[in-house]
Amino acid sequence: MDLISIHSHSNPYQRYYAPVRALGGLTYDSTLGLWIASSAAAVAAVLEHPACRVRPAHEPVPVALTDGPAGALFARLMRMNDGPRHACPRTAIEPGLRAMAELDLQACLGHGYPRLDTPTDAAGLRHWQFQLPVAMVAGSLGVAIAQQSEIAQRTGELVAGLSPLGDASQRQVAHQAAHYLDQQMHALLHADAAGPLLQAIRQQQGSLDPADLRANLVGLLIQAHDACAGLFGNALLALLDQPALAQRLHHDPAQLGTWLRQQQKLDPAVHNTRRFVAEPCTLAGVPLQAGDTVLVLLAAANHDPALPPDQDLSFGAGRHQCPGRDLALNIVASLLQALLGTPALAELRLRWHYLPSLNGRIPWFNDASPPH
Repeated sequence: MDLISIHSHSNPYQRYYAPVRALGGLTYDSTLGLWIASSAAAVAAVLEHPACRVRPAHEPVPVALTDGPAGALFARLMRMNDGPRHACPRTAIEPGLRAMAELDLQACLGHGYPRLDTPTDAAGLRHWQFQLPVAMVAGSLGVAIAQQSEIAQRTGELVAGLSPLGDASQRQVAHQAAHYLDQQMHALLHADAAGPLLQAIRQQQGSLDPADLRANLVGLLIQAHDACAGLFGNALLALLDQPALAQRLHHDPAQLGTWLRQQQKLDPAVHNTRRFVAEPCTLAGVPLQAGDTVLVLLAAANHDPALPPDQDLSFGAGRHQCPGRDLALNIVASLLQALLGTPALAELRLRWHYLPSLNGRIPWFNDASPPH
């Protein structure tokens, strides 16, 4: 397995990541044609250096996505840009995300926002994993409960088409989904039903271009889809493997959030990201040139003994550190707490595998036997 695909291994941390770190914090992989940042120090250095950009200078939007709504949306996403198109949306959106991270989402779930149907099979469990987190973010923006399922479905279609592994038919569906979601955000911004997250964002909007705002509201849904699916799925695997722990956390929910933070650090949803060197620079003592690409092994750095115990690189670092980290953890902790409170989990008979991905560790659950 190469360093791009090893996150689908059952335990890549000691078998693969540790030997890579032992070679040095920043090394060159001639097979992949990439620099590899694997130590905590090297990963932080790459993520924090202004010469390391989130997109290559010659290809701000993936060629396969150009000339369509999905490409137009991609071009406006703050997480896919550096400079003003990154900083301006982030200034408007980050304070609202931080405020939402402190909300009691368990109370929202208790009042049917969104509706929770006890899973009776793997398909029901996947609904909790992929759709409910998106529905919760959509609801916090002000999307009506009746529309949340459609929003979540279209977000999943957009995510599939944005993936470098997506095929032509998935990209075509993604263009349609991008158009639909942009229209929904446009309608939401002109309605009087803004939810708490959107209200907080509007207070900070300032001169942010409306199209950039709409795109980055969709970006919040995109991030909720894969990040929360990985967080939820990996945490659930750990709890299924330790029924006594699951029971303990159910009876002591205050400890669930603390456990989830540590668990996702050790088995994160995102294992790597990339940075593209825009100008000559020296990182971790290694000179890099414009045009170089760095594969940043976040998961390897999280297992680096040199990483301080209170630090976590799962959600990045530097100017592109994910501003929705605490909200994602809050969403997943709330869903897990609700799921642990049902008898359904012990009755499910599941098998699973990791979804194909270039950087995400996302379990996909299936029924081990036909549901009754």
